[in-house]
Amino acid sequence: MPVVIILLLAIVLLAALIEPWVKRTPVPFTAVLVILGFVGSEIWTGLGFDIGLRWDSFRDIILHLLVPILVFESAYHMPARLLMKNSLPVLILALPALLISAFICGYLLYLGIGYPRVFPLLTALLAGVILAATDPVAVVSMFKAIGASPRLTALVEGESLFNDATAVVCFSLIIVALANDESMLNGPEATWAFFTTVGGGILIGLTAGYFSSILYHLNKNNNARGIVSLLAMAIPFYIAEHSFHVSGIIAVLVSGLWLGESRRLAIAITQQEEKFSSHLWELNGYIANVIVFVLMGVTITVEMFRDQWFAMLLGIAAATISRAVVVYGFTPVVNILPRQEKISFSYQNVIMWGGLRGGVGIALALSIPTSVPGWYTVQAIIYGMVLFTLFVQAPLMPRLIKKTI
Repeated sequence: MPVVIILLLAIVLLAALIEPWVKRTPVPFTAVLVILGFVGSEIWTGLGFDIGLRWDSFRDIILHLLVPILVFESAYHMPARLLMKNSLPVLILALPALLISAFICGYLLYLGIGYPRVFPLLTALLAGVILAATDPVAVVSMFKAIGASPRLTALVEGESLFNDATAVVCFSLIIVALANDESMLNGPEATWAFFTTVGGGILIGLTAGYFSSILYHLNKNNNARGIVSLLAMAIPFYIAEHSFHVSGIIAVLVSGLWLGESRRLAIAITQQEEKFSSHLWELNGYIANVIVFVLMGVTITVEMFRDQWFAMLLGIAAATISRAVVVYGFTPVVNILPRQEKISFSYQNVIMWGGLRGGVGIALALSIPTSVPGWYTVQAIIYGMVLFTLFVQAPLMPRLIKKTI
């Protein structure tokens, strides 16, 4: 394991060194990371070495470290006031729309693959949940470069932030059901489990955010404030998951939103302290994203494309159809609600096509227990969708975004 950690850190360093060069090319940086991981692992194993990657070694690191970092970093930098102004459409897209999208996508996969014994409905729904988690990192950077409206940024980034958290909650519930009792996902039990898990996470996150913001402002040096922000992620996650058995990701999300907004509103914070805290979490998110995409490349095999090509294509089609159904189906509902600013059709197009799949989806795919029936197929489906995102969706986004300006 120490050798693997050293290799991952070396790859992170290599990624940082080549990033400026990659940005001068039309190839997405995350795509280069996937290629880097794939080529590196093929060379390493081709020389006769064991790469040392095992599911049981990385599941805890991914679910208990990388995913919380990715969610907290997004929440920490999210302007909460702008998010609140658009909270209704964001929550509609991130909660009921996500659940419906996951069900449509999962059911299409279940019907399309058509082998219930090796790919049961619950496994298909697990794939649907992961595919429903969107990653706006690349899109938001394009927004900033092109000069898209703050509202469009808030809609895309806010939806992604909340649907990532919702997807992680659903993922955990389905994994428990697959491992223990599938009946827990039936009717009222599933609803109760979902809302208690989410509600408990919200309460713990609010408490953690409140106290961490007090500690943050009591300290006057950058190092102490940086440590407080790290504890604001780690402590609520641990307490929620291990003490109360509710959603640690929801707790991390709420804590990050509270502390991030409190930091922005504090008059006493100097520009230097603001930059230090922001850069700290940019670095954390950068490292987590690099590791996740490199791990995706490491775990991709040539056999995966040969054996699972149909499932990959089916996953791309199912994810695109389900995304279109919920975006074009739910935004007109938002538009007819009183006191809600309408979401234009051009915005709807960006929201639909900008539903890229990235870090959180890969992390969840990597953490699926090998005891889950059809786990390898689910992983291949997610990888296929992410590759479609990197090489098809992302390159087409700038032209679509410019039409909204």
